[in-house]
Amino acid sequence: MPPTDLGPCIRHPDEPALFRCRQCNDPVCVLCRAGGERDLCATCGGYRLDEAAREARVQAGLAAEAEPRQVPWGRYVIAVLVALNLGVGGYLVIAARPDAEVTRGMQALATLSRAVERHRDAAGRYPASLDPVLPQLPASVADLVRSESIRYEIAAGRTTYRVSFVLGPRGEAAPRGKR
Repeated sequence: MPPTDLGPCIRHPDEPALFRCRQCNDPVCVLCRAGGERDLCATCGGYRLDEAAREARVQAGLAAEAEPRQVPWGRYVIAVLVALNLGVGGYLVIAARPDAEVTRGMQALATLSRAVERHRDAAGRYPASLDPVLPQLPASVADLVRSESIRYEIAAGRTTYRVSFVLGPRGEAAPRGKR
Protein backbone atom coordinates (compact mmCIF):
# COMPACT_ATOMS: atom_id res chain seq x y z
CA MET A 1 0.00 0.00 0.00
CA PRO A 2 1.50 3.38 -0.93
CA PRO A 3 2.17 5.75 1.98
CA THR A 4 -0.28 8.32 0.65
CA ASP A 5 -3.23 5.93 1.15
CA LEU A 6 -2.75 5.97 4.93
CA GLY A 7 -3.55 9.67 5.27
CA PRO A 8 -1.85 12.01 7.73
CA CYS A 9 -0.02 10.91 10.87
CA ILE A 10 -2.32 10.74 13.89
CA ARG A 11 0.06 12.87 15.99
CA HIS A 12 1.46 15.11 13.22
CA PRO A 13 -1.42 16.03 10.86
CA ASP A 14 0.91 17.87 8.45
CA GLU A 15 3.11 14.74 7.94
CA PRO A 16 2.01 11.79 5.80
CA ALA A 17 1.68 8.45 7.59
CA LEU A 18 4.22 5.90 6.34
CA PHE A 19 2.97 2.83 8.25
CA ARG A 20 0.33 1.57 10.70
CA CYS A 21 1.42 0.53 14.18
CA ARG A 22 1.11 -3.25 14.51
CA GLN A 23 -0.27 -2.92 18.05
CA CYS A 24 -2.69 0.05 18.01
CA ASN A 25 -3.20 0.25 14.21
CA ASP A 26 -2.74 4.05 14.19
CA PRO A 27 -1.29 5.64 11.04
CA VAL A 28 2.05 7.22 12.02
CA CYS A 29 4.98 9.00 10.40
CA VAL A 30 8.69 8.25 10.71
CA LEU A 31 9.01 10.71 13.62
CA CYS A 32 6.53 8.63 15.65
CA ARG A 33 8.29 5.29 15.08
CA ALA A 34 9.69 3.51 18.15
CA GLY A 35 13.49 3.25 18.23
CA GLY A 36 14.76 -0.04 16.77
CA GLU A 37 11.29 -1.03 15.54
CA ARG A 38 9.99 -1.24 12.01
CA ASP A 39 6.22 -1.04 12.48
CA LEU A 40 5.62 0.03 16.08
CA CYS A 41 4.76 3.57 17.22
CA ALA A 42 6.71 5.27 20.01
CA THR A 43 3.79 5.05 22.46
CA CYS A 44 3.31 1.31 22.03
CA GLY A 45 7.10 0.84 22.03
CA GLY A 46 7.24 2.61 25.43
CA TYR A 47 4.55 0.33 26.79
CA ARG A 48 6.48 -2.71 25.53
CA LEU A 49 9.66 -1.48 27.25
CA ASP A 50 7.77 -0.89 30.52
CA GLU A 51 6.24 -4.36 30.34
CA ALA A 52 9.64 -5.93 29.59
CA ALA A 53 11.17 -4.16 32.61
CA ARG A 54 8.29 -5.34 34.82
CA GLU A 55 8.72 -8.94 33.63
CA ALA A 56 12.47 -8.75 34.30
CA ARG A 57 11.81 -7.57 37.89
CA VAL A 58 9.36 -10.40 38.48
CA GLN A 59 11.82 -12.95 37.01
CA ALA A 60 14.49 -11.62 39.38
CA GLY A 61 12.13 -12.11 42.34
CA LEU A 62 11.53 -8.41 42.94
CA ALA A 63 8.22 -6.61 43.28
CA ALA A 64 6.35 -5.97 40.02
CA GLU A 65 6.32 -2.22 40.62
CA ALA A 66 9.64 -0.39 40.52
CA GLU A 67 8.77 1.93 43.43
CA PRO A 68 6.27 1.58 46.24
CA ARG A 69 2.89 3.23 45.78
CA GLN A 70 2.56 6.49 47.55
CA VAL A 71 -0.29 7.38 49.89
CA PRO A 72 -3.12 8.90 47.83
CA TRP A 73 -3.22 12.22 49.69
CA GLY A 74 -5.12 13.78 46.85
CA ARG A 75 -8.05 11.46 47.51
CA TYR A 76 -8.08 12.41 51.17
CA VAL A 77 -8.01 16.11 50.31
CA ILE A 78 -10.87 15.65 47.86
CA ALA A 79 -12.90 13.73 50.46
CA VAL A 80 -12.38 16.50 53.03
CA LEU A 81 -13.33 19.18 50.50
CA VAL A 82 -16.48 17.28 49.54
CA ALA A 83 -17.44 16.97 53.23
CA LEU A 84 -16.82 20.70 53.75
CA ASN A 85 -18.85 21.52 50.65
CA LEU A 86 -21.77 19.42 51.91
CA GLY A 87 -21.55 21.08 55.33
CA VAL A 88 -21.50 24.60 53.93
CA GLY A 89 -24.29 23.74 51.49
CA GLY A 90 -26.43 22.39 54.33
CA TYR A 91 -25.79 25.50 56.39
CA LEU A 92 -26.78 27.75 53.48
CA VAL A 93 -30.00 25.82 52.94
CA ILE A 94 -30.89 26.16 56.62
CA ALA A 95 -29.82 29.82 56.79
CA ALA A 96 -31.86 30.69 53.67
CA ARG A 97 -35.19 30.05 55.40
CA PRO A 98 -37.43 33.11 55.19
CA ASP A 99 -37.29 35.42 58.17
CA ALA A 100 -40.64 35.71 59.99
CA GLU A 101 -40.36 39.52 60.12
CA VAL A 102 -39.80 39.76 56.37
CA THR A 103 -42.66 37.34 55.67
CA ARG A 104 -44.97 39.37 57.89
CA GLY A 105 -43.88 42.58 56.13
CA MET A 106 -44.47 41.12 52.66
CA GLN A 107 -47.97 39.99 53.65
CA ALA A 108 -48.67 43.47 55.06
CA LEU A 109 -47.50 45.06 51.78
CA ALA A 110 -49.88 42.83 49.80
CA THR A 111 -52.77 43.76 52.10
CA LEU A 112 -51.96 47.47 51.82
CA SER A 113 -51.64 47.29 48.02
CA ARG A 114 -55.08 45.69 47.70
CA ALA A 115 -56.59 48.41 49.91
CA VAL A 116 -54.87 51.19 47.91
CA GLU A 117 -56.24 49.70 44.67
CA ARG A 118 -59.79 49.78 46.11
CA HIS A 119 -59.41 53.48 47.02
CA ARG A 120 -58.76 54.84 43.53
CA ASP A 121 -60.83 57.89 42.66
CA ALA A 122 -63.16 58.22 39.64
CA ALA A 123 -60.22 59.25 37.42
CA GLY A 124 -58.30 56.12 38.43
CA ARG A 125 -55.75 58.03 40.53
CA TYR A 126 -54.36 56.60 43.74
CA PRO A 127 -54.97 58.30 47.12
CA ALA A 128 -52.60 61.15 47.93
CA SER A 129 -52.04 59.71 51.44
CA LEU A 130 -52.98 56.60 53.37
CA ASP A 131 -55.29 58.46 55.79
CA PRO A 132 -58.55 57.28 54.11
CA VAL A 133 -57.16 53.73 53.77
CA LEU A 134 -55.90 53.22 57.37
CA PRO A 135 -59.30 52.61 59.01
CA GLN A 136 -59.98 49.70 56.66
CA LEU A 137 -56.62 47.98 57.24
CA PRO A 138 -56.01 45.29 59.86
CA ALA A 139 -54.54 46.75 63.06
CA SER A 140 -51.15 45.09 62.54
CA VAL A 141 -50.78 46.60 59.03
CA ALA A 142 -52.00 50.01 60.19
CA ASP A 143 -49.42 49.95 63.02
CA LEU A 144 -46.64 49.21 60.51
CA VAL A 145 -47.76 52.21 58.40
CA ARG A 146 -47.95 54.51 61.43
CA SER A 147 -44.47 53.43 62.63
CA GLU A 148 -43.16 54.06 59.10
CA SER A 149 -42.02 50.46 58.69
CA ILE A 150 -44.21 50.53 55.60
CA ARG A 151 -43.81 53.57 53.42
CA TYR A 152 -46.21 54.82 50.77
CA GLU A 153 -44.91 57.07 48.00
CA ILE A 154 -47.04 58.45 45.21
CA ALA A 155 -45.94 59.77 41.79
CA ALA A 156 -46.70 63.37 40.82
CA GLY A 157 -49.81 62.58 38.76
CA ARG A 158 -50.97 59.94 41.26
CA THR A 159 -50.99 57.36 38.47
CA THR A 160 -48.42 55.13 40.16
CA TYR A 161 -47.41 54.46 43.71
CA ARG A 162 -44.76 52.53 45.57
CA VAL A 163 -44.94 50.79 48.92
CA SER A 164 -41.83 49.59 50.71
CA PHE A 165 -41.15 47.66 53.87
CA VAL A 166 -38.20 49.12 55.75
CA LEU A 167 -36.29 47.03 58.26
CA GLY A 168 -33.82 48.55 60.64
CA PRO A 169 -31.72 46.90 63.31
CA ARG A 170 -33.66 44.00 64.90
CA GLY A 171 -36.71 44.62 62.75
CA GLU A 172 -37.28 48.19 63.91
CA ALA A 173 -38.12 50.89 61.42
CA ALA A 174 -35.12 52.80 60.15
CA PRO A 175 -35.09 56.56 60.82
CA ARG A 176 -36.62 58.59 58.01
CA GLY A 177 -33.38 60.37 57.06
CA LYS A 178 -31.26 57.19 56.83
CA ARG A 179 -32.19 54.91 53.96
